[in-house]
Amino acid sequence: MLRALARAGVAVQSESAPTGALDRAAGYKHLLGLLAVGIDEALRYTDPYRPVLKPGSTDWVFKWGMDCPDALYLGAPVRGDAVYRVRGRRGTVRYLGLQVMAGIETAANVVADELALGADGTFELIVSANERPGNWMPLRADASSLVVRQFFYDWDAEEPARLEIECIERAKLARGAPTPTAEGVARQLVALGEYVDASVTFWGDIHAALRARGVNAFQEPSARTDIGGAEENVTVWGSWELGPDQALLIEVKPPEALYWSVALGNHWWESLDYSNHQSSLNGHQAVIDPDGMLRAVIARSDPGIANWLDPAGFGGGPMIFRYVRADGAPVPATRVVPVGELGDVLPSGTIRVDGGTRAEVIERRRAAVRKRFPR
Repeated sequence: MLRALARAGVAVQSESAPTGALDRAAGYKHLLGLLAVGIDEALRYTDPYRPVLKPGSTDWVFKWGMDCPDALYLGAPVRGDAVYRVRGRRGTVRYLGLQVMAGIETAANVVADELALGADGTFELIVSANERPGNWMPLRADASSLVVRQFFYDWDAEEPARLEIECIERAKLARGAPTPTAEGVARQLVALGEYVDASVTFWGDIHAALRARGVNAFQEPSARTDIGGAEENVTVWGSWELGPDQALLIEVKPPEALYWSVALGNHWWESLDYSNHQSSLNGHQAVIDPDGMLRAVIARSDPGIANWLDPAGFGGGPMIFRYVRADGAPVPATRVVPVGELGDVLPSGTIRVDGGTRAEVIERRRAAVRKRFPR
């Protein structure tokens, strides 16, 4: 385990990693987060034949793979030889999606709004290998987990779903938590180190490949179901890198969509601190210009523009647009301009905010994140 963690530490100091003090500190903090998540998963055993929907390993502190700043993730282990019932109340969250995973690959998707719901938003969903009448989602033989994604638009007002899962048929007898053994704990220790090392390498390779295709630009849209993306969640990835006096102007006409957003990340593919910084915007939060265009600006210092994307002190990283149940997935146009010339390139009607208004926005974000993640 220690040898694997040492390899991960070398990655933080590699030539491909940024050398700034903030980036280096974030790299080591990311390693701590991965190790903490791995330990929690190893110790908090859940029997797939007695599953419990519990908060996902990604939240506003523990981050991985450009997690969505609008999201609340839940998950439970499942197996392909069982039958499960998910039931509860939909809530008012903007998007509620359920997904069966086979490892990191997407095996099936259901959007709650396409299910038969009661007048009060209650529903039942059967997850099984063979089709069942009513609300049903297929379960592959190699299924490993059920993931629930909830995306909030209005962070202040929307309420999450209340869900539970039950195994109603199974081929194997449930045995409960396994008795710890020396061999089992040894395997967990080895796996912990390998998980941290492999995760840093995996996302580091993705970031290097993305930057090689162009910095301060977005690439073609993709659902990325091969690495866990939901089929209805089409993403447009990009890479940004700016100096202290530079700004990146992002322009796009958002499609008609159930949900869309834009968010910034750091080199380690963590979403930035969206509680204390406006490092993300969604279709409810963003200001759309009269011509139907979203114009957002990434800049190190606050340019006084409502659609400022705050990089939280970082100088570069990934950026991502998410489009859910959208009639298109437009690739935003970008251009780098001096911060002092933003007034010359933005429309005269661009909404601006003062320091007091910005402080109010951030305080509302903090309160909403505390409500979404009580720990």
